Amino acid sequence: MIILKTKRLILRTWKEQDLDPMSAINQDPLVCEFLPKIGDRVATKNLIQLFNNHYEKYGFTAYAMELRSNGKFIGFVGLLIPSFEAHFTPAVEIAWRLDSQLWGKGYATEAAKAVVDFAFTILKLEEVVSFTVENNIRSRRVMEKIGMQHDPHDDFDHPKLSKNSPLCRHVLYRLSRSE
Repeated sequence: MIILKTKRLILRTWKEQDLDPMSAINQDPLVCEFLPKIGDRVATKNLIQLFNNHYEKYGFTAYAMELRSNGKFIGFVGLLIPSFEAHFTPAVEIAWRLDSQLWGKGYATEAAKAVVDFAFTILKLEEVVSFTVENNIRSRRVMEKIGMQHDPHDDFDHPKLSKNSPLCRHVLYRLSRSE
């Protein structure tokens, strides 16, 4: 089911045929540079199931993303409730993951802007957050392009990662409906 359309993208619920291209994205070392592990096909299937369960429970999720021009699956973007406790939870997170061959074309920003608008106008959320590893400059740039603000006092150690992991320290960005 189509959830949102932008000039170049369709955001929709997941289909069985999304498993292979999402698995390829999850096994790309560039995409996984700031993730704790590379996701194999089984992990990807579980991730898609998690997204589907989230949609059933909350009415929103991380949506499959495809190009309007040719229907090519290129990743996901959407809203999730983090599954851990931190100083900013409960919260709704905007997250994305995109085929590295399509980085730098503005797709993540275009989709994220549409999801933010959806979050504030349709879902009537008061705030969305996003977080990533400190050194993930690409994702931080998307957060800034969609209007999110970073306060270093909000940064945190991810509770699902070991304290000595190089991925442990995360930056938090926020955007409120009033902004």
